[in-house]
Amino acid sequence: MKTSIYLVYFLLLVVCSCSPSVSTENAEYWFELEAMASLMDHDLRGLEDDIISLGHFTEDLFEKQDELISKSDKSKYVIKGVAANAAPNADSTMSSLYIPDMGQDLESVKRMIYITNPLDSLFKEIVEKKKVVSQVYFNSSAQINRLFPPYDVYNMLEPNLDLTSFNFYYLADEKHNPSKSTVWVEDIYIDPVGRGWMISLLQPVYHESKLMMVLGFDITVNDIIESYINKSNRIFLIVDATGTVVAGKNKAIEALSFPPLKNHTYTQTITSDSFRVEDFNLFKSKSKEVRKMASDIILAGEKIFVLDDESDKMIIRAQRIDRLNWFILDLELQ
Repeated sequence: MKTSIYLVYFLLLVVCSCSPSVSTENAEYWFELEAMASLMDHDLRGLEDDIISLGHFTEDLFEKQDELISKSDKSKYVIKGVAANAAPNADSTMSSLYIPDMGQDLESVKRMIYITNPLDSLFKEIVEKKKVVSQVYFNSSAQINRLFPPYDVYNMLEPNLDLTSFNFYYLADEKHNPSKSTVWVEDIYIDPVGRGWMISLLQPVYHESKLMMVLGFDITVNDIIESYINKSNRIFLIVDATGTVVAGKNKAIEALSFPPLKNHTYTQTITSDSFRVEDFNLFKSKSKEVRKMASDIILAGEKIFVLDDESDKMIIRAQRIDRLNWFILDLELQ
């Protein structure tokens, strides 16, 4: 892993040094911007490989489901109401289970639990090794959610949610994902179990042509800020293809006259998809210059924009992250 990252940095240094389009005085800015984009893409590609492997492992579980059910420890999870192993008194080595009231077929639920119990150790390993992944889970059409690390199910989720109605399930189903491949939920949305703003990587799992579940890796905005943005002295801002702010340093948020970008907190549970509001969209900015900058960079593919808006002047450099169709903006204040 480290060798690959160093190689990315070295190659980018060569490119920046040799490219006739990059002047000597700002080559360092382009180098750091392109290196950050390449590092993020490298890490995201690694997560895709991980969730594909997890998907293959899960498919194998269904191939030997009868054996797993017969040998399973039936006492490992004790269902109480709509949950099992819920925080604050949860076993930290196990997942939490959520089984909503709606359409509950308890026999099917128990079979799914017994078949997928071997996933707990893998979920735990992924969260521990992949620092950018905050939680690993699956959602099944049988209406069961298995999620690690364990959480306070009773207080965070309503008892009758339809798991298949959320983007972290339906974006990977047969209708939306006929290729049965990995899917990135690129739009920032609010996590129903309290982790705030996040994106997700999804992997459908089929058995005998039937969609059994959708696996998911969650990456919070805080993970992105801490793992990438805060490790640089540059003033970085990340926006998606619609112009909505994903994450950024406070200086970048202030420079573009957005409200403070706080992590979402709430006192009631989420009952449907909830996305970031238009207050954080470049195309909706009150500033004509900011709207023009968004159009030039996102729509026209420009790499650099000089924003001169009354008292504020800055050079904005942009680099696209192809895997998510995002843009990293480097704001150089003048």
